[in-house]
Amino acid sequence: MVDSHNLIVNGSKKIFGEIYIPGDKSITHRAIILASLCKGKVKIESPLFSEDCNNTIQIMQSLGVRITKDNNNLVVEGKGINGLKKPTKKLDAGNSGTLMRLITGVLAMQSFESIVTGDKSLQGRPMERIIEPLKSMGANIISNKGKAPLNIKPNKSIKSILFCSEIASAQIKSCLILAALFVNEQSVIEEITSTRDHTELLLEYFGHTIERINNKIIITGGKDLKCKQILIPSDISSAAFFIIGALIKKDSNIIIKNIGLNPHRTGILEVLTKMGADIKIINKYMIGAEPAGDIQVKHSKLEPIKLSGEIISKLIDELPILFIACATCSGVSEFSNIKELRYKESDRIKSMEAGLRKLGIEVSSTENSFKIKGGKFGGGIIDSFNDHRVAMSFIIAGLISAKPVTVTNTLNINTSFPNFYSVLREAGVEIYRI
Repeated sequence: MVDSHNLIVNGSKKIFGEIYIPGDKSITHRAIILASLCKGKVKIESPLFSEDCNNTIQIMQSLGVRITKDNNNLVVEGKGINGLKKPTKKLDAGNSGTLMRLITGVLAMQSFESIVTGDKSLQGRPMERIIEPLKSMGANIISNKGKAPLNIKPNKSIKSILFCSEIASAQIKSCLILAALFVNEQSVIEEITSTRDHTELLLEYFGHTIERINNKIIITGGKDLKCKQILIPSDISSAAFFIIGALIKKDSNIIIKNIGLNPHRTGILEVLTKMGADIKIINKYMIGAEPAGDIQVKHSKLEPIKLSGEIISKLIDELPILFIACATCSGVSEFSNIKELRYKESDRIKSMEAGLRKLGIEVSSTENSFKIKGGKFGGGIIDSFNDHRVAMSFIIAGLISAKPVTVTNTLNINTSFPNFYSVLREAGVEIYRI
């Protein structure tokens, strides 16, 4: 675990060898929740044991589900669709917007009262985007001006939904899919842009029928899920830091093992390849319900890029580290349609702009766009703004900085990649706790 508030990177030699990344955070959240709605035991192999996912475990335990750790695995004794119990305390989602939005979809359909809260950062993130459609299904939710904590009262009656989301968000979609599981009628959920489909794949894996037509999902609830052992692939969002680290560090050559390659998550590979990256998928196979493979990455000269539109939803979590890659290019990179970055663990446009300027990179932004003129990193002290992806991005920048890079407030890394520090050390990076 990262146990210091500040980390300093003094550069590194080339990054080499095999890299092993922890389990996928998005899939782990969903696997724990859906396994809890199965009726019987489900073994989850290689889940991510991070703060965010540990909060998911604790919330499901508070709802009456027995969950035990068995070495690197979890055993979930599911209660079935109608088996959850009223919690005796507030449910704490910590720093996880994914967890809060997904579990609210489940809780909103229950006959008992619950309260979901989170840390200060999470309490500042918008929840109206799920509250309003859930209310149309009969949910009774009282919020703090559209934000957490959410007080979810027992509903009098629940009904199906016909909903088209104007925001490209897998969290909104998944929240409503989970809610629809409790309704004995057909629900239709549509999104303007196709987003990651881990929830749909897992439901199908657990034996639930879903009809998927383009960006439209048709689902009828009221049925228990079938118990089935599941293996979690490694997280491509976490792998992105090592992919870009190897690309920008001279003579680097790494193989990252067992990475999830869901087509909705591989936008970072598509974009980096267009930028000139030497990236190869050297092995492809299935891990549970998800495509996966091993990725080989070699140091490459990258070219600037302009991005907007649908591709943004396929790499929204990877944009901070992609900004670091673009800052090493000769020329100007531009990003549009990225307003959603302002509603993450921090305002990531603001956070990345402040940090890049500290390192000597010329940047500019609007409410919905970001522009980066490539240059050389000069070193400095960077505030992570308590955002794990911002922290890890600037640590990677330290690999090629002319002077040391110190990143403050890095305990947040534990929310998604608790062994990030040790994996970097094993790869030859000179990183220290201070």
